[in-house]
Amino acid sequence: MALKHKLLLATTMLGGLTVFAPSATLAQSAPAAADNSSVEEIVVTGSRIRRDTFNAPVAMSVISGEQIRDSGNTSIAETLLDVPMINANTNAQNSSSSLYLAGQARADIRGLGAARTLVLMDGRRIVFSDASSPAVDLNLIPSMMVERIETVAGGASAVYGSEAIAGVVNVLMKKKYDGIELDAQFGTSQEGDGRERRISFLAGHAFMDGRLNVLAGGEVSHSDPVFQRDRDWAFPGIRRNTVANPQTIIGASRSNTAPTATFQLLGGGVGAARAVTLDYRDPTKVVRLSAPCSTPTVQPTCQDESLIYSGIYNALQGESDRKTFRTYLDYEINDNVKAFLDVSYAKVKGHGYFQPPFSSAAGGGTMPVTLKGDNAYLAGTDATATALRNEWLAAGKALTSAATAQVGKFWTEFGGRDVLTDRDTTRIVAGMEGKFNLLDRNVHWDWYGQYGETGGKTTSINVPNVARVQQATDAVLLNGQIVCRSADARAAGCQPWDLIHGASAAAVAWTNAQSTTDQKVKQTVLSGNLSTDLFNLPAGPVGVAAGLEYRKEESSFEQDALGASGALFFNAIGKRAGKYDVREAYGEIRVPLLKDMILADDLSLEFAGRAADYSTIGHTKQYEMRALWAPVRDIRFRASQGSAVRAPNIVELYSPQSVNFTTAAVDPCDKDSYAGASATQKAARNATCAAAIPGWNSATFVSNIGTGRPSLQLTQGGNPQLGPETAKTYQLGVVVQPRWIPRLSVSLDFFKYNISDQVGTIPINTLFQQLCYDSTQAYASNPFCALIVRDPTGTTGGAVVGGVKTVSLTNQNVAKVKVEGWDASAEYGFNTEDVFKRDLGSLAFRVDATWMYRWALQGLPGQAYTQQANNISNATPEWKAQGSVQWTYNKFSAAWTTHYIGSMASTNAFSSTQLDPYYTGDYWSHDVRAKYEIDDKLQIRGGIQNVTNETPPYLPETIQGTGTGSSSYDNRGRYYYVGVTMRY
Repeated sequence: MALKHKLLLATTMLGGLTVFAPSATLAQSAPAAADNSSVEEIVVTGSRIRRDTFNAPVAMSVISGEQIRDSGNTSIAETLLDVPMINANTNAQNSSSSLYLAGQARADIRGLGAARTLVLMDGRRIVFSDASSPAVDLNLIPSMMVERIETVAGGASAVYGSEAIAGVVNVLMKKKYDGIELDAQFGTSQEGDGRERRISFLAGHAFMDGRLNVLAGGEVSHSDPVFQRDRDWAFPGIRRNTVANPQTIIGASRSNTAPTATFQLLGGGVGAARAVTLDYRDPTKVVRLSAPCSTPTVQPTCQDESLIYSGIYNALQGESDRKTFRTYLDYEINDNVKAFLDVSYAKVKGHGYFQPPFSSAAGGGTMPVTLKGDNAYLAGTDATATALRNEWLAAGKALTSAATAQVGKFWTEFGGRDVLTDRDTTRIVAGMEGKFNLLDRNVHWDWYGQYGETGGKTTSINVPNVARVQQATDAVLLNGQIVCRSADARAAGCQPWDLIHGASAAAVAWTNAQSTTDQKVKQTVLSGNLSTDLFNLPAGPVGVAAGLEYRKEESSFEQDALGASGALFFNAIGKRAGKYDVREAYGEIRVPLLKDMILADDLSLEFAGRAADYSTIGHTKQYEMRALWAPVRDIRFRASQGSAVRAPNIVELYSPQSVNFTTAAVDPCDKDSYAGASATQKAARNATCAAAIPGWNSATFVSNIGTGRPSLQLTQGGNPQLGPETAKTYQLGVVVQPRWIPRLSVSLDFFKYNISDQVGTIPINTLFQQLCYDSTQAYASNPFCALIVRDPTGTTGGAVVGGVKTVSLTNQNVAKVKVEGWDASAEYGFNTEDVFKRDLGSLAFRVDATWMYRWALQGLPGQAYTQQANNISNATPEWKAQGSVQWTYNKFSAAWTTHYIGSMASTNAFSSTQLDPYYTGDYWSHDVRAKYEIDDKLQIRGGIQNVTNETPPYLPETIQGTGTGSSSYDNRGRYYYVGVTMRY
């Protein structure tokens, strides 16, 4: 068996930039260090040149397939996210509330985005998993067939091409197995929800005297959801008290968007507003709301028991169902040539949970609904209608169509506004590999053709037709019958909706709708590679690798006609489609300069270069230079510098402009935001806000957007004129493996990224603040201010004079990012008999940490950098670490692992003087596990994740189950799992 099947390459290493320790399961047996002279040459991630594992050209993290199984996670992604260099992106804890990503899990190195992390399988690309936001879903890969996962942080585009700006995650799959292996695992949270089930199999055998090797495997798994209402720490939730200075954390306010209905009879501030609601506990009761609950946007202290907490509808984790299958076979044509075929198929279903459709008591938004004074149901003679009518008259409103009240309502009659996703991914790779002798040199070669396709459909249910809801609720008495006011609506079958007593089934059916999207992603690759040693120098052979690659990417995404029309309570996206192809050539060379000399046990240089021709952005070039110096056997220094390129993807290029919404925007002209501004900011806003808002007063203006207020409409879209993103990357590290302390390895690596021309929209609050309202440029001539459209009359924009109606944002090459930090790793293992003279088994220790002290974003050229390291809004902790200890005795092993996330600033929209608390606080969680091999054919395991039942930091930014901030922490709670493996 080749060495790459014998070695797990430091299987205890769960994170950090690690040294390749040629040891078999160090955490379990802690064997003596291997003799490097006998190490076989293989290809390791980060280079195409064959070499021994000890001389890996770059630092990397390695996770073994055994670790993935023992972790208790049903997806390889959840184990990968524990690596300190990997940041939260998309996983079970935040994909539930995503329109199209439910059930997906993505890798994100350094928090630079999943689109900048290249995911490979056996060094080859994987087709994207989604046409709406291209990246690879790690849930597509059957965990039982994974040999190991190698992660290289740092630009690797010179070796692998586009998308590798942040680094590479290479999933190396098993290719040989003799026998049958079955595995089953079940887990559940302490609360009895979030259950996960997985059944896997692996079967393989060699035929025809070992020349034909066949391997097949797959798995079926299911994960149940977790809802906010089922966690005492999460429900009813918390919020910022925006009327306090500094803002403190208080219990969540109740929502005047009610499942019955809330009627805004009078607007204005606290004391001047008046609203009534139909008590959700007894809808026949009309309750006048208190002053804090009566304003169009409820005040932080609103706690009327007749209203609900909106968190009752939120999911902390989503639901997913996965079926994955892979078969691999190779055939030795002769001793030097082998043909292979690798086919995989995955079917993933996800269920994304959303609140029911809603109308805001503040008006505006996606589906504004009003109750008119001549509404036929308001004129009813029953007690409920009479009580509401009395409140109506007491507020000075006439019973005519000209007198209206905004309706705040969760339209629960439709049910949850959920998204069902169904994706199928097929990947076929066929090729040949081998070697031949040329001038007394072994030349290794391979070629392959690859085709991948993802097809999918999303169904968004219970997204009502906005116009029909407005028509149905406008009910009048006509010829003694209650009907819809609009004659055209009546002709179309409109059924009147009773806002006071409850809707009929016919009214719900006439107004309800759903929207579907169909998507398809295709990837075609043809590649050929060569590697050999050119000649020998006194220090060793000069190794080279070179290759050519052709790749074509195609993508289409189409929404049904009704959804694309904008008629529904749903984002109108429409249709987008595009394609591009690229022709690439690369080359690498490794030159050993010195060997076995004083102060030069090893000294070598490497260079990699890649040239590409894209049909979209034209020619690109990138390079990487690496150096390795070992003054003595015990210490090695490594350094690299390179350039990287990422071509814009199809979504960034060809997305049509469409409507979206955000709740993250903060209006600099709002009185609370103004009060916390610096003197310089106030001076600028005194001019810009006054020019934008008629009659603006810095002490009284309350915007329609901000924390706890309605979402802001955005117009977003693609840009076919985008250019490439570029990056400069730097790494400098040291590895210490002292001979006098066997089995001790320590590494320390500095990393730095400078990314330019990053594709994206202008950050919403950068646009509002630095580029517009804090700018000294005149408001009327500032092009960035022109992107922010306000309503000077208050008829839209949340019924606020000067309220923000919409913001226009499209993709641009505008941003720069600078990232710096350090990775550190240390591991040590020993046999107790060697230390205590008594065989009590073996112990292994491991710790990995990342200190990323800089993650700075420049939203636009010339603007100041915003520090987002140590910031929960960007999910980029300054400190992240993981430590483990494992004890192995005969056939039993037990392990403990702790995870650490350093304290982060709660948001980058405010300063520490405006929020209390401002930091999340340090976060620790712990896992324990045990495993026992009953015999060679049966193994059982079990464990507890989050033993101490740690909850996310008690901040609104972390406990709501949405966004990357929430996905950084475990919100499932204490989790138990058991598993069994059977071999035949």
